[in-house]
Amino acid sequence: MAFRGGQITRMLRPESIAILGASARRPGAGNDALANLVEERFPGALHLVHPAAAAVDALPTVPTIDDLPEGIDVALVALPAPKVVGVLEELEARGCNAAVVPSTGFAAHADEFRAFADRSRMIVHGPNNMGFINLVDRVSLWIQRGGTTRETAGNVGLVAQSGSAAIFMPRTARPGLFSRIVSSGSEWQLTAADYVHWLAADEATEAIGLVLESIRDPQRFREAVAAARRVGKPIAVLKVGRTEAGQRATTAHTGALVAGDDFYRTLFDELDLPMVDDYDELASVLEMYASPRTRSAPGSRVGATTLSGGQSALLADLAASRGVEMAPLTPESRQRLDALIPGGSSAVPVDLGGGTVEGVPYDEVLRVLLDDETVDTVMVVCDAQDTLSLTELEVERLSWVGARKVFDESAKPIVFASSSARSVHRSFADEVTFDAPILRGFGPALVAAKAISMNRRPLDRAATPGRPAWAPARHELDEIRGELAGCRGAVPRALLLRLLGAYGIGAPGSVLVRPGERAAGAVHGLSYPLVAKVASSAIPHRTEAGCVIMGIAGPEDLEIAVAAILERAAALVGADRVDGVEIQEQLDRTLEASVGAIGSEVHGPMVVVGAGGVLVELLDDAAKAYAPVDRDQAIALIGRTRLRRLLAGYRRIVPPTDERPLADLVQRVSLLVADLAGLIAEVDLNPVLIEPGSGRASVVDALVVTATSPPPAGSRP
Repeated sequence: MAFRGGQITRMLRPESIAILGASARRPGAGNDALANLVEERFPGALHLVHPAAAAVDALPTVPTIDDLPEGIDVALVALPAPKVVGVLEELEARGCNAAVVPSTGFAAHADEFRAFADRSRMIVHGPNNMGFINLVDRVSLWIQRGGTTRETAGNVGLVAQSGSAAIFMPRTARPGLFSRIVSSGSEWQLTAADYVHWLAADEATEAIGLVLESIRDPQRFREAVAAARRVGKPIAVLKVGRTEAGQRATTAHTGALVAGDDFYRTLFDELDLPMVDDYDELASVLEMYASPRTRSAPGSRVGATTLSGGQSALLADLAASRGVEMAPLTPESRQRLDALIPGGSSAVPVDLGGGTVEGVPYDEVLRVLLDDETVDTVMVVCDAQDTLSLTELEVERLSWVGARKVFDESAKPIVFASSSARSVHRSFADEVTFDAPILRGFGPALVAAKAISMNRRPLDRAATPGRPAWAPARHELDEIRGELAGCRGAVPRALLLRLLGAYGIGAPGSVLVRPGERAAGAVHGLSYPLVAKVASSAIPHRTEAGCVIMGIAGPEDLEIAVAAILERAAALVGADRVDGVEIQEQLDRTLEASVGAIGSEVHGPMVVVGAGGVLVELLDDAAKAYAPVDRDQAIALIGRTRLRRLLAGYRRIVPPTDERPLADLVQRVSLLVADLAGLIAEVDLNPVLIEPGSGRASVVDALVVTATSPPPAGSRP
């Protein structure tokens, strides 16, 4: 569905509203929405539809939709699920612009609802949601009476698929933060992406918070984020349900390396969006976004002050766990701090010492941090809890008095981080009148400091790299697609070799010995020691099945090994499903990498690279990116793995090794899975042996699994 910004504007800023489902006998969702509109004195035209009652809550009704004026801006349809689609069709026929459907219980009517939403000229919000609250224009089509609808307006838009999140995020954040609150629910037509796109153009909104359960159309979401990025509106995301999303049985090792939330993490990394873990963190980030002074920073290095060594150590520990760097400070800054705080510490976080700042020129300490080129954000660690005694409050007052003195001297963000999540003391909140947020808890404050360094990457460049000269021609791709369409499970050896060869991926040099053939005569030209592996699409994990034998020293050992593998494989899957035994030269295994890919119907394909070998899942050293990637992107991807440290040279065990051959392989695999999206479920090249020094990458084992088949029996969940 194309973006319908004008229709969304009419829905969120309506001049006429119809309510269907308000009861004349007992209060319900429609009555609560009506009460909110009456309380806020909605200035537009308000129409109630009821088939029997002449009035609801003392307001007149009309009996049918045909009695409504044409062109209503938005209708609330708070009716039982079986009645909803018929009512929507009548509203559309009456020229209604939008419908908000809070109803639940659509299990038996989902297809009917979705079909209507797909073809409708009317925009449909829901089902299963709370509605929306427009705090700027004081219009709340919200099915819970009072509460959040009475908040004062701020400048941050909130879109939450979860109704409870739309209720409790405003409870978690400070009052007066939000401009518009949208509970988007099941999103069977309008999605969070539509609202992000709309908020990007909304003059009353300067930043956006999202609570997401899923993203139905990643490309639509990318476009919406790009619209917000172009106008400088930052976005923060709380993604819920991450541990369950995307879980499925896998055939290749690569699939086991991709966790439930990896597609989302990769998407948000690509878009340079911060992803937080809970309401407290999201509230802290949005608090920073609310002010132009703290909305953005060039980096995430924090210069912090504390009142004790214990606080300093705790803050440093939490920063490390959240990927936030404590600013190192220049030698000049350290000298200035040593002179200012005798008995304290100029290490970062800066410990002012003694549990008090009496006699310490707090403003001068902060001035040093603001002047230091290694500091992106200044964090004043304090106790701001509502449990402070008057004596303790006087000590803490020195921190905000000092911050006030220097606030206008630098454009760098200054933030107060209270040492716990308790509510902020009234005096603290009232007296910090300058634009420095007071965040509750060190963890959320550090997450916020990192978040304001994001939302900076331009998103309007070409989405995919150009097609390299070595890529297979379209006619060859069409032939491969036709053959893959007939495959079930692991791709057979002959097609696998053709597929890899089409992308210039060096398949393992091997000889296939079929049952009944003498192995020693078939391996002419190969040098011992050798490796023997079963060849059977029914046994994708040959090592785990006990069907790989290494270190074969001579012809006699080779015959014994082949016979043992054939016997073992026949016992596992039947002799008729065993093609034979692959024989390869055994290569030096000093450096083992793995390169793979995963397909996704929703998100598209993802390429994966990291350390390899039989312990690939245990090592869990994998970096992921959406496919395809170019050479530079592949090098950057390798740089995010522990394998990169080995390639750089490690303790004289491994010499510095060229990473470009491995990057070339990653690029080729990424294009393969992108070209064959929808046909390929998984690609697994493991191990890929890397020659120390030259970096030459040799694929030792390869597995490609089609997307059209269930995983083989016995594969791990």
